[in-house]
Amino acid sequence: MKHALFFFGIPTASFILGHFLFVSINNFGEYNVVTSPFLFASLILLGVGYYLKDERSHFILSSAWMLFAFYWALQPEYLYYKEEGDIVNAVFDIVGVYFLAYISYHEYLSYKRNEELGSLRWLAGSSFFAGMIYFIFQKISFLGGWLIHTVAEQSAWLLSLFGYDVRAGNIIYGIYPHVPVYFNNHESVQLILACTGLQSMAVFIGILLALKADRNKKIKAFLISVPVIYILNLIRNAGVIYGMEEMGFSFYFMHNVIGKIGSLVALIVIAYFIFDMLPEIYDNIMELISLYKRNGPIERMFMRRR
Repeated sequence: MKHALFFFGIPTASFILGHFLFVSINNFGEYNVVTSPFLFASLILLGVGYYLKDERSHFILSSAWMLFAFYWALQPEYLYYKEEGDIVNAVFDIVGVYFLAYISYHEYLSYKRNEELGSLRWLAGSSFFAGMIYFIFQKISFLGGWLIHTVAEQSAWLLSLFGYDVRAGNIIYGIYPHVPVYFNNHESVQLILACTGLQSMAVFIGILLALKADRNKKIKAFLISVPVIYILNLIRNAGVIYGMEEMGFSFYFMHNVIGKIGSLVALIVIAYFIFDMLPEIYDNIMELISLYKRNGPIERMFMRRR
């Protein structure tokens, strides 16, 4: 009972704290500045724990995951209002917080039992690398703006190859950096960080860097994932503009239906080839899914209640 109260009680209390903190600050920019140190502190601890190879690493990783959960427990209302009432990201955030707390609990079990689970270390390393890559661009505006502008220019160039008058505008900073793209001298779309493909690329980079596998296979997996995702993302951006301006479709249809379905299919195909090339990824995922079989105090508590 005490383990459940600790590992799940802290995130619950953090949600309450996050509500009052968000209400008291009531400014997106200031709230981001106040909470971001918790994010980077947790990622740094994940990196330290990942690289340490003795029993201390599990205690550090347990603390890192709990701090990571604490950061995300401060975010549901921020995400909800920033995304103009989009409940989906807020719900995923809440569920994810308890998942992170559960991972923290299993790192604590590893510390107490002096056990080493390769899947937990891989997850920590993957999260460290992917998180650092993504959040450095997301939290540091001028870096995110530079990447968005680069992608906007290349997306516009791709369409211009077919004779269309397309150009990227200047970076506009606000709640988030964005770059307008002009078609025949009128604004067609605005590109944001999500339009760069950075999130997907960061995930694949993190997974591969932390994976213990043949180096040559990892390089091949990188080449069929990250560069391919980047190029396909440019095609998607160009396709959204073309569909709106030349075919008369709405932004919602081109971006949220055609674009997202296309991205999902592409990621599934890429993931299939990488899983086939590196079965170690599948093994790690299955070991994570089976964490409940370690039969720790929280699992025993739920078993007794059955």
